Amino acid sequence: MIQKNTELNFIGRNIRHLRRQRGWTIGRLAKETGMAEIPLGRIERGENAPSAAALFRLSKVLDATIDTLFAEEQDTFVARQMNAVKKLFVPTQPIDHIPPNILTTTQEIIDAVCSLEDICKAQKQAKIPLNIPFESNLRGLQDLSETARNYMGIGNGIVFDYIELFEAMGFRVVFLPLPRETASLTFYDMQNHNAFFFIRHRENPERQIFHLAYGLGRIFLLSWTNRMGRKPFLPDDDPTAVSLSDELAVSKPSGEKEKPLTMHRASRKFAALFLMPEQAIRATVNQLGIENKQWSWELLLRIKHRFGVSTESFLFRLKELDLIAPRLHDRFRKQILAYYEAADFTEPDASRRILNLNGRVWDLVLTARQHPDASAEVKQIEKILNKWKVVMC
Repeated sequence: MIQKNTELNFIGRNIRHLRRQRGWTIGRLAKETGMAEIPLGRIERGENAPSAAALFRLSKVLDATIDTLFAEEQDTFVARQMNAVKKLFVPTQPIDHIPPNILTTTQEIIDAVCSLEDICKAQKQAKIPLNIPFESNLRGLQDLSETARNYMGIGNGIVFDYIELFEAMGFRVVFLPLPRETASLTFYDMQNHNAFFFIRHRENPERQIFHLAYGLGRIFLLSWTNRMGRKPFLPDDDPTAVSLSDELAVSKPSGEKEKPLTMHRASRKFAALFLMPEQAIRATVNQLGIENKQWSWELLLRIKHRFGVSTESFLFRLKELDLIAPRLHDRFRKQILAYYEAADFTEPDASRRILNLNGRVWDLVLTARQHPDASAEVKQIEKILNKWKVVMC
């Protein structure tokens, strides 16, 4: 081991960031590298500089280049991670249109949240399988949504707090001011079974819930792609995706054909099936004795509120399941579209969900403040969260 040298403490800082991103304890990293835990801790704290042999082992285990380990500034470290051929947290959807500063933001927040979890000794990973096999068709997506709900322990039950559910399942959910054209971003670490969901904080709650489920669908599709070596559905930019004669085309309730399933459309379909399972909707309708010609506007809003979805989405699902008369569907759809246009796409007052945004992130901050040895680092993390407006609301 090289003599104590605090001038190289940025190496330890970078090693600590890479370890935390994986949700590893320092004991886990010591085991993976074959190093002793106490000397490794000294390296992370900048008390000792690592030997060449230690750097080689750390670089290999952490899948990081030596240049990344030697990045002196935090901005340089983040940039080298983002430019790496092998990335730990992989975006689950195309990001060509995403401004670079947004990707930098998400990377810094990932580092900040993982650091808080490490300080609090609350490392997380997904508690449900994310590599569930399924057939690449509509029936397969329905089976996948049912399997996911069963793994989460909710079956066909009604869920009133999807944020709490996702957090309890080991996912990280962060709300921040993303651009209007970017409603959500999901990043998945397949190696360590970790995922981050970033949701635009100014979306209405129903859309935020939908994008949570959409992101989960994207993760399942990415896992399928990684396992099978090909995408389960057409790429989003595939020119044949506009054809209505494709074998993946989905039938609408009216019998006409929808566009074939692309990765994007399949993820949206998964989200709808996940949030509005057929058995749950049919059970609710049957328990109330609602016939397809008996829906009223007030009743529609009350029932859709239970599922945490938009009125338009719930209307389509009722039509898809033949639970509402076409005439009523068309009338209510016209009514809700007019309402959306006048109310900037918010839901009618009585049917809006109320979500607690970023509650868990700031719970971690409050807990981390109770660790005096980490006070300087916690203050720096708070600055990062405030800089990117990850606020509790």
